[in-house]
Amino acid sequence: MSKPKVGIVIRKSLRERILSDRELETLKSFAEVTINDEDRDIVDGEAAEFLNGMDGAMTSWNSGDLTPAILEGVPTLKIWAYGAGTVKGKICDEAWEKDIVVTSAAPAIADDVAEMTMGFMTMGLRRVFSHSRAMREGEKKPDKTESRSLYRRSVGVISASQVGQRVMRLLQPYQTRTLLYDPFVSPERAEEFGAELADLETIAREAEVVTVHAPKLDATYHLWNETHFKLMRDDCVFINTSRGANIDEAALIAELQKGRFSAFLDVTDPEPPAMDSPLRRLPNVVLTPHCAGLQSYRIGALVVEELRRFFASEDQLFQVKREMLDRLA
Repeated sequence: MSKPKVGIVIRKSLRERILSDRELETLKSFAEVTINDEDRDIVDGEAAEFLNGMDGAMTSWNSGDLTPAILEGVPTLKIWAYGAGTVKGKICDEAWEKDIVVTSAAPAIADDVAEMTMGFMTMGLRRVFSHSRAMREGEKKPDKTESRSLYRRSVGVISASQVGQRVMRLLQPYQTRTLLYDPFVSPERAEEFGAELADLETIAREAEVVTVHAPKLDATYHLWNETHFKLMRDDCVFINTSRGANIDEAALIAELQKGRFSAFLDVTDPEPPAMDSPLRRLPNVVLTPHCAGLQSYRIGALVVEELRRFFASEDQLFQVKREMLDRLA
């Protein structure tokens, strides 16, 4: 039996960051693979020509739109494996109507974001940056009693998204009291994550760590706002690795300027923050450049496994269906 044909349209430099040699060999073990060896993205009509006769495509950032031109030029196409995050706005209506299988590597990226989120929790509770600053400035006796362990702390998780779910699972060995806000999750489902459902106000009042993982939607604009920032406990650790627009940044800054708690922000609104933004100067803020979600080998591993499962007639683990789009970021 001949192998299915898979085309990798991703530019060379990006492909080498997300697809390891090991995973490429795995892909070649069950598929005839054609690779874009140029370090430039190929899209639309050119992509249709490149994918001519292919059964599947591996795409990623800047090469991930499935257009009518590709569908017309590649009538053999059966699966579109997107090696990046959301596919929202990247898949034409005709593809859904033709039942092209679409998969996304968003869960792989979620693993990386969750990993960084856990690091932020640990560094925030242990006051790593303020202690480091005190040591650099020659303070003889930084107050080590202010450092806290994550063990059995109360943690508020905003949204059981792909990232939120992973964070809750990673928290379980620490025996935290995990408070989850997500209007789409049942109490039984929350319990599976080791969490209990709570409203935003309860989380703001009771959590020692608050971490935001909601998708960017109209409904989540400034989901965490002035009301919640004012309710937050002194010495809380606030984390946002989702999207800047999900929080009221002006209200956050107002509370941070009081020095009541610390914030770890991988995202802002706008992004990056203006050069004169207080977020760049406040000592109780750690800013990172939207780097929680990495271009890592986790992506390639997920995509290759989804392709393998498809051609082996096994169920997809990370298929995206049209009816899911309203709740996707």
